[in-house]
Amino acid sequence: MRAGPLALLLAPLIPVVHGIWPFKQKRFMAEALYNAGTLGLPKDAGRVVAIGDVDGDQNSDLFMLSQDRKTLHVMVWNRDAFMYEERDTVTFEHEITNVTPADFNGDGRMDLLVMWSANSGGGFWGNKGKMSTDMEIIMGNEGGLSKGERWSLPPAGLAQPMLFDDDLDLSPSLLGFAETQDGPKIKAWRNTGHAMRLFTPMLKPIDQVCQLTHPPAGAHSSAFIDMDGDCAPDVVLHCGGAKANNRKLQVWLNRGKEGYILSNTWNLPLGSRSISYADMNRNGAMDLVFPTCKRVLPSTGLGEACKIHVAYNNQAGLCNTKTSQYSPSGRIICRGYDELCSADPYFDFQFWENSPEFPTVAIDKLFPGFKLMINVPGHTDVPLPIRPGDFDVDGFPDLLITISDGKKSLVKVLHNVPCGKDVPGCGNFSAKYSRGFQVLGGKGWEALEAIEDAIGASWIDLDDDGSLDIMVHRTGKQDGETVTFIQNNFYHDAFFLKGQVLNGACDRRRCFPVDGGKPYSALGCSISGATFKFTSFDTRGNRHAQNVAQLPQTCYHSLLSPHTFMGLGRTNNYIENLKVGTSLKSDENRVTSLDGVIPNSQVILNPPWSRALRTNETVLYRSKEWRTELFLHPGDWIPWVAAAVVGTVVTLGMVVVWLGEREKREDEKERRRALHAINFQAL
Repeated sequence: MRAGPLALLLAPLIPVVHGIWPFKQKRFMAEALYNAGTLGLPKDAGRVVAIGDVDGDQNSDLFMLSQDRKTLHVMVWNRDAFMYEERDTVTFEHEITNVTPADFNGDGRMDLLVMWSANSGGGFWGNKGKMSTDMEIIMGNEGGLSKGERWSLPPAGLAQPMLFDDDLDLSPSLLGFAETQDGPKIKAWRNTGHAMRLFTPMLKPIDQVCQLTHPPAGAHSSAFIDMDGDCAPDVVLHCGGAKANNRKLQVWLNRGKEGYILSNTWNLPLGSRSISYADMNRNGAMDLVFPTCKRVLPSTGLGEACKIHVAYNNQAGLCNTKTSQYSPSGRIICRGYDELCSADPYFDFQFWENSPEFPTVAIDKLFPGFKLMINVPGHTDVPLPIRPGDFDVDGFPDLLITISDGKKSLVKVLHNVPCGKDVPGCGNFSAKYSRGFQVLGGKGWEALEAIEDAIGASWIDLDDDGSLDIMVHRTGKQDGETVTFIQNNFYHDAFFLKGQVLNGACDRRRCFPVDGGKPYSALGCSISGATFKFTSFDTRGNRHAQNVAQLPQTCYHSLLSPHTFMGLGRTNNYIENLKVGTSLKSDENRVTSLDGVIPNSQVILNPPWSRALRTNETVLYRSKEWRTELFLHPGDWIPWVAAAVVGTVVTLGMVVVWLGEREKREDEKERRRALHAINFQAL
């Protein structure tokens, strides 16, 4: 009976104690993958077409199309509620084919490039007319994208243009083919700050440009990414060949004021499909990952006799010295660990079977009875590339693929592991082969394996917790969900780094409008093509170089995050030397360096604003120099460390007090003995 009044008195204190209690209950307890459901996305909506940061809060927001592709839902992540909330909707008269977030007008807000397929009409004679890719840009607005100003762009050909930097000032331009009186010609949609106008791009020699592939033959995988190791993004074009199943790859090297100079053209293996780019063997060079198939049935999206290939980028490795070493002819032999951005114009790829530089994994051997899904069934304009991502943060990207046996479609993760006996991708195992792949599954993977209607998947870091989760696109036939999130709750004894390079539109990450409006965050303005290149040590003391690109691809639902995720593996040291490169024209400002970066942190870099100032500027303060900010990632162990420190201090304090009291008692006893001795002598 006495407990009742006491409980009533303590009841109001429970929320207060819960609020200040530092040991928060974990959302997921066991080490496993968890089905997190739709996390607030409309259950009957279509596909997620792009990832961005709408409000600049460092979270991954989503752009989701409706089933008819005419409505775009802007879904913003709510960290407190651990779910997405609809912030805005934008409606169109056309079926949207692609969406690309970027800051086009330089006001520090994220804008949206929208593309759709159009037909010029056939006239009276019944021809079908010419197909084109029409485009417009929706400007970011305080009231939402639906209220933003719109730029209308000159149309492109069938192939979607890609983002790149035409005049080397970090303003996003477009590169693609446009119809002219002389037929389709390579063009740059150059960003003037208030419009996108057609110019001849700075590609030399311009007459050597190959034709980009496009649906239904296959979507191209062109990229704006560093290929020769100088940390400046180059132009990589994925082109068609003489026959429908042939493909080519062209690399145009960024040479600053000289423009983009043709380096080489490679014939890709017969039946090659979408290309992804990643440093697969952790040597500081950007490699190619792509499948080959004998044929692909567009209605199902499944390929016959498919194989996964990794084409390693053969270029100068890492020296054990600070400075680079060169041959007598001037060719670079290896890069010094203090000169990571030294160019190697002699880089090369090998595309023949049984080469250690071109390992191959057959899908039917990894998954008997299953085929690789190459594109969304019935939609050749939505390819499903092999998606690299460092699932276990060991520094070696793993691969995310979708397979099907005609009845069920599954998502699988291929773990990037050291070569050994019977490891797929290691050929006849020898010291020449470095990495292979193992299929992850079994205990802890039940949530992913239970999904049997997948039509694509991509990596995403939910809640910015330093681990890559999985976003699965589905048909909805299994349980009605068209998008399901799989939360990665495995513990990996390794470190990571997150990076972001802004465009310099606003100083100190905050934008102050000229008209005196409310300041806003500029963290939604990641640039395309930035390079993170760094060295770190493993626990054995071996130095490794890594290369990670920021937003290198922007066409055909690339689904790349604006925040670059880098696994570091197990290390007991700082990141020794971090180089960050951009496409700036000036050699002085193109690359910046950071030393002693702390693992498990986020680094945000803001380069100097290099565009000419206009009379109608919308922002008060532009960035004038490279500015770097480092944010430590709060770990779950921090409260426990704090508790241990406090406990240790309290314990030591109690010991000191007890020893002090004991010392006082001993001193008192000593004083009394001395007094007793004096009195005895007096007698």
